This record gives sequence, C-alpha cells and structure tokens, in this order.
Amino acid sequence: MRNIRQEEEKEEEKRDEEKEKRRRKKMKKKHDDKVNEVGDYLNLEAPSSLKSLCRYVETTLLPEDKILEFTIHKKVFGGDRETFLLPEDITQFAGMEEIGATVVAVYMRHLHDVMKQANMCSMVGFIDPATVSANSAQ
Repeated sequence: MRNIRQEEEKEEEKRDEEKEKRRRKKMKKKHDDKVNEVGDYLNLEAPSSLKSLCRYVETTLLPEDKILEFTIHKKVFGGDRETFLLPEDITQFAGMEEIGATVVAVYMRHLHDVMKQANMCSMVGFIDPATVSANSAQ
C-alpha cells in the first residue's frame, strides 16, 4: 500500500512539474508577444531595493528582451536545477500580485544563502514549491 502511495505521489509531482513547465513556456511566449509595463510600480511605497529591481527590469531586461537565469543548487532542494525569471515575474512580485512557484523557489534559494552565511542551514530545510501539490496536505 505504501509503494502505491509513493508511486501516486511521484506521478502527482511529475504532473505538477509538467504543469509548471507549461506555465513557464506560456509565460515566456506571452513575454515574447507582449511586455508588461513596470513604470507604475516605481511609484509604490516600497523598499529601495525593490524599486532598484523594477528599474533594472525597465532599463535592462525589457529593452534587451532578457530573462534572469538562476541555478538552484542541490543543497537547497536536494537536486540541481536551472530556472529563470521573466520580467513579468518581477513586476507581479513588485505589484503585490499572485506569483508563481518559480519566484518562491528563487527566493528560497536566496534564503538558503542567507542561512548558510549565518551557519544555520542545519536548523531548516526547504521543499521545492514546484513539487508540492495543494492537495497533498492529507
């Protein structure tokens, strides 16, 4: 019975990963077709680091049609993987809109780096949000 449950969980993880890949591909295509404006977010009352990030999106990423690429190392989620953020991901984050699992994963990568610098990695563990289903909390 346990093996069946583990196989079901693995299949569900694969489906979730494929769903996230399709979403990212769709977002990338959307990015190629239309670019969101970020100027509105610069007037928000926000930390200067967030405003700087929005300016970077507006002045560098959008004009040059670039994305931000990241490597999430094995120590963070248990397996190396490459991921990327689109300008839309950043503007959604800045605009306090719904964000995807990739944005959360990249932030968790940053938190892991902070925990590592504080020598606190043994105190916490991170789970890749792309592998966790909303229905798995049974």
